[in-house]
Amino acid sequence: MNKSPLACILFIVVIDLLGYGMIIPLLPLYAQRFHATEWQIGFLLASFAAMQFLASPFLGWFSDRHGRRPVLLASLVGSAAGYMLMASAGSLSMLFLARILAGVAGASVGTVTAYIADITPAEKRSSRNALIGASYSIGGILGPALAGLLSPWSIVAPFWLAAILSGSNAIWTWSVLREPERHALHQQAPGNLRQAFREAGGWRLGIVTMTKFASSTGFAIWLTIAPQVLFRRFGLDESQISFVFVAAAILSVAIQAGLFSRLAKHFGDVDLQIAGLAIMAVCPFIMPSTGPFPLFVTFAMVFVIGMSLSLPIPSALASKLASAAMQGRVLGIVDSVNCLGGVCGPVFAGFLLTADHARPIGQYGNSPLLACGVILAIGCAVAVTLRQPKPKSVASPHVAPDKKS
Repeated sequence: MNKSPLACILFIVVIDLLGYGMIIPLLPLYAQRFHATEWQIGFLLASFAAMQFLASPFLGWFSDRHGRRPVLLASLVGSAAGYMLMASAGSLSMLFLARILAGVAGASVGTVTAYIADITPAEKRSSRNALIGASYSIGGILGPALAGLLSPWSIVAPFWLAAILSGSNAIWTWSVLREPERHALHQQAPGNLRQAFREAGGWRLGIVTMTKFASSTGFAIWLTIAPQVLFRRFGLDESQISFVFVAAAILSVAIQAGLFSRLAKHFGDVDLQIAGLAIMAVCPFIMPSTGPFPLFVTFAMVFVIGMSLSLPIPSALASKLASAAMQGRVLGIVDSVNCLGGVCGPVFAGFLLTADHARPIGQYGNSPLLACGVILAIGCAVAVTLRQPKPKSVASPHVAPDKKS
């Protein structure tokens, strides 16, 4: 079966995120059925990212040594098991266990990015990482849309469908996805984190990971509070909240699959990263003062524009700094930092939302929004330092030619 490996891996991402997209808009409200408070919901969402944070570097190393395909297969099977456990959860503790299992299984984002890097020349990696982002967003369109259609019938129906999709995706991956050719598969990789940073650009990789942490933390805060703010502050139900997520995902796809490549070519990765973070930083400072729902959601969509511009770039920058033998390890580090933001953001947001209970309903969610803006502004300031010239002592990685896609 002669299929483009790029098309195969993007299809896998779409189906995987289709399941994830069905869950995210409903999970905070689903947890409330087990009498979860805001801070408990924050920890519930953070548990998924915490396990990704712990597992991502190991899975990146494993994929460098033993191949990308086994990691992707195991991830999809684990996701299916996690969704089934969520659907059948009878208590909040069981829901936590399901999210922990799903988090371990979902720690393969760095492996997906490494697979793309294996089959892509360095100059095309930013645009292809944007395609990964667009694939995530396509899943983010279809997932919330399905959740919106199924949740009025049963709130656990999307969880069961997500389990079926993940299991089917594992079978399809086993059937059609081949292992990419990598010329340095058995080359000795750095033995520890310090060596990995030194051999992959030193301070520049450190700055890339810091900006990734800021953007992922800010985005995680927004993702945590959005369903609860839309529900409590504006009176939207589960189905209506899902379709707000659909609109955001459509906008993200339009940017990442349509405009991103041309913008990156014209402005460059670093300037586009700075612009995206600046847009993300401004919106949370404005949203607390927007009263009517249409104005609030307009600035939320502008926030999504900034997110769509900024989130794909750190992985592309890191992959250009890493050699062929280190793609999985370095991108696993970047993904781990992304997951760390996914831990800190929901926990921080959960505690701030709890404090907002004492405020008038029209101010619910303002505290985490302002914190989100501050974090993103710091990330934008840090990203500016990437405009300094790259030291001549940092060698360019050897990248295999793009023959397969």
